[in-house]
Amino acid sequence: MQRVSRTPVTVSKEIVRARLYLLCLLGDLAGLFLSFLFANWLILGALLGEPGKPHGLVMFAMVAPLYILLAVQGGAYGIHMLDNIRRGIFRGLLALAQAALLMLLIVYLGKIAEQLSRLTFVTGLGFSAISVALVRLAISRLGARLLGEVPHLTAVIMDGVEIATGPHMELIDAASADLHPGRHDADMAARLAAVVGMAERVIVACPMERMADWSAALKSLSARGEIVVPELLRFAPARVDEFDGQPTIIVAGGPFHFRDRIIKRIFDIIVATAATLALSPVLIAAALAIKLTSPGPVIFKQPRIGRDARPFNIYKFRSMRTEASDRKADKLTARDDDRVTSVGRFLRRTSIDELPQLFNVLRGDMSIVGPRPHAAAAKAGDSLYWEVDERYWERHCIKPGMTGLAQVRGHRGSTDHHQDLIDRLQSDLEYVTKWSIWRDLRIIFATIGVLVHHKAY
Repeated sequence: MQRVSRTPVTVSKEIVRARLYLLCLLGDLAGLFLSFLFANWLILGALLGEPGKPHGLVMFAMVAPLYILLAVQGGAYGIHMLDNIRRGIFRGLLALAQAALLMLLIVYLGKIAEQLSRLTFVTGLGFSAISVALVRLAISRLGARLLGEVPHLTAVIMDGVEIATGPHMELIDAASADLHPGRHDADMAARLAAVVGMAERVIVACPMERMADWSAALKSLSARGEIVVPELLRFAPARVDEFDGQPTIIVAGGPFHFRDRIIKRIFDIIVATAATLALSPVLIAAALAIKLTSPGPVIFKQPRIGRDARPFNIYKFRSMRTEASDRKADKLTARDDDRVTSVGRFLRRTSIDELPQLFNVLRGDMSIVGPRPHAAAAKAGDSLYWEVDERYWERHCIKPGMTGLAQVRGHRGSTDHHQDLIDRLQSDLEYVTKWSIWRDLRIIFATIGVLVHHKAY
């Protein structure tokens, strides 16, 4: 297989996932609907059935919701079905069988069995099973046309060690792709994310002496990261996973299941939309105050490090004089900073300057709650953030947030000392590993109490 170096993809992993979910779900619903409708016509001779008997549409209405819930929970809609179509079909059929059993239980307990055409139900269920399999086969065959881009689910990075690989995976030569894991900086993290693209699983084959560096590098990804360790072959009980018959150690797992990402994204859109509408008078008033008191743009854009260490432009109300604005953030704002305007000082003290990040949330760059995004040049004392603590890149496996656990605990403001960053990092990593939607709600309510704080300047 020819080694290639990937360029950033044009279709995001989340868009491909959402399209796949939607296509499978709609395809299954259409298949179930047509199956029971055809069974009704085949057995009873009419679309609506015999008088007094529930027809196929009623059976569809009972089975379909149960099936969708069970299929989502059972992983019948996962992106991995593109890589293993048999597993996708099996999980879909298993969900259908479970839905049928639950429907029969409901029919029995509801004492409506006599009103049900048993042959119509069995026939419709058989056609539904065929449709579930056909939907997955069709999507696997037409994936590129239907989804926009079918990602390689596995990316294999060879860094001085050659291993055998199979089809349907991206083979990347570390040297050709300019990947140097020993450089724990923002450029390396962003380059790694661009090279692996939409891969769900990233395998690294490297010498023992570079395993620690690759372990740190892979933790910045939202994908599962593994390192091939052929030496483990003699220790069967120590095998954690395997790739092409060789044991691997899992060094990064990706914090969220896709269902969690969907829930968090829907939550972000609802909260950001509601907040934008509710706070529109404040947004308008702040924009006017900036425009009328100092020349220059109302919105200040600054590069920050986002999920997978990919850079993005964060939006803030401009609080400094235009000519003194620090786009690279290599000089932290100090108390009584002469670069800050009088209006900007008020906006900073009340956190109103952060409100334009609601648009970052709606764009998908950020979440309402998550680790705060940092600039690549930001420092704690005289050290860059990733030079202070080797765990720093682990916080970039999820989207950054407008607020977060560190902020509500009081860890905000300038990072004059290493400990200032370490305190934030501890909270960020706790949030990443113990996320729940209920915790997001608690953090949002707690944020209201710290909007005005003594470290805002």
